[in-house]
Amino acid sequence: MAQRQVDFGVNVNTRCPVIYPQHYSASRLVDLGEQVEKWGYDTIFVGDNYFSKPRLESTATLAAVAARTKRVKLATSALITPLRNTLWLALGWATIDLISNGRTILVACVGGGSAEAGGQEFTREYDVAGVPYGKRGRLMEEQIELLRKLWTEPRTTFKGEFHNLENIAFGPKPAQPNSPPIWIANNPQIFPLHTDVVQRMLRRVGRMAYGWQTCLATPDEYRTLLGRIREYAKEAGRNPEEIVPSYQVLLNVNRDRQAARREALEFINKYYVTTYKSVEESMWERDPFGTPDECIKKLRGLIDAGCRSFSFRFASPHQFEQVERFTQEVLPALKD
Repeated sequence: MAQRQVDFGVNVNTRCPVIYPQHYSASRLVDLGEQVEKWGYDTIFVGDNYFSKPRLESTATLAAVAARTKRVKLATSALITPLRNTLWLALGWATIDLISNGRTILVACVGGGSAEAGGQEFTREYDVAGVPYGKRGRLMEEQIELLRKLWTEPRTTFKGEFHNLENIAFGPKPAQPNSPPIWIANNPQIFPLHTDVVQRMLRRVGRMAYGWQTCLATPDEYRTLLGRIREYAKEAGRNPEEIVPSYQVLLNVNRDRQAARREALEFINKYYVTTYKSVEESMWERDPFGTPDECIKKLRGLIDAGCRSFSFRFASPHQFEQVERFTQEVLPALKD
C-alpha cells in the first residue's frame, strides 16, 4: 500500500487573543487562518477549553475561518466533547461542515489536567457542566456513536447510558455524506497511568476513530503507541490504515536558539498559568524550541515514527511571524 502523504496544519491558537491581546486579536486570528491557506497548508486547527484556560470558543472560531477560506480542512485540536450537549454539538458541527462545503474534521478528547495532575480548574469545568468527571471517557464514546447516527440516519432512536432519544428527525445533515471524520486525541505517555487505563485509551482509538492525535511523545513512544492502536484496529475488524496518525507540536523557530527558548518559556507560563524557570523544567522540553535545523530534526523523527498529520502550535505572541518563518525555513525540508 502506498505511504500516506504527510498533511501539515497550523493551530491558529484561540488562547493567544486572551493572553496577548496587544499582539494578536480575534480578528487577526481569522486573518491568519486565511493566510495559512494561501501559504499552502492542509489544515487549520483550533484548541478548546471553557474557563480553565480562557480562549475564543472553538466552534465559533472555526465557523469564522470557514467563511474566509475555500480549500483548507478545518479541525479541532481537540474538542472536549463531554462538556457539550451532544445534539447541540451535532447541529453546530453540521452547520460548520455546510458552511465549509464539507471540510471539517472533529478531533474529540476528554481534556486533560485533573486535580491530581495540577489541573484543579479543568476538573471544575466538569463540575460546572454537571458531567461526572470519572465517566468522561464512556460519555465521549457514546457521543461519537450518537453523532454518527444523527448525521446519517433519517430518524434516530438511541438508548445508552447518557442519552435516550426516540425517533428524532435531526437536521440539517453535514455536507459530508458519511458524516465528518471523527478522530480521538489522547496522551497516555505523559503521566504515569495504570496499564488498564492506557489500554482502554488506545483501544478506543483503534475501535472508533479515523485519526489519532497526541502530543509530547518521543519518536519511540509515538511509534509504540501507534503500533498498539493499529493492532487494536485489526482486533476490531478494521483496516488500521484508515486511522490517520497525527501529532500536535508546540514550537518556536528562531536562528537564535536562546531567544527561541526564552520566548517559548514566557508563552508556556502564560498559556498554562505556570511558573517554570526554564523550558527544560517543563514537560514541553520534548518539543522543538530553537533553530530551523533543530526543528527539522525533531519533526523528521516523528515522521519517521509514522506521523502523517501535524498541528503546529507556535509558542510566541508573534503568531504571523512564527508561521511565516516556519513556512520559509522549516516546512520545505519536511516536504523533501
